[in-house]
Amino acid sequence: MKNDILYSFRRCPFAIRARWALLICEIKVEIREIDLKNKPLDFLNNSKTKTVPILIKKNNEVIEESL
Repeated sequence: MKNDILYSFRRCPFAIRARWALLICEIKVEIREIDLKNKPLDFLNNSKTKTVPILIKKNNEVIEESL
């Protein structure tokens, strides 16, 4: 993985907050918008809560919070 990955949903206020924080801090990530009714397997395999946002860092650390 060359960039951190942020799984997001465009209308989720928590995901919006995470995207804004990353933008303000000038942190480059690959943003993957997901369909919450048809969640991809790579998202499901990395998320305990199965909710957005989740950030997967290059070292495979998973952050499942928007704060």
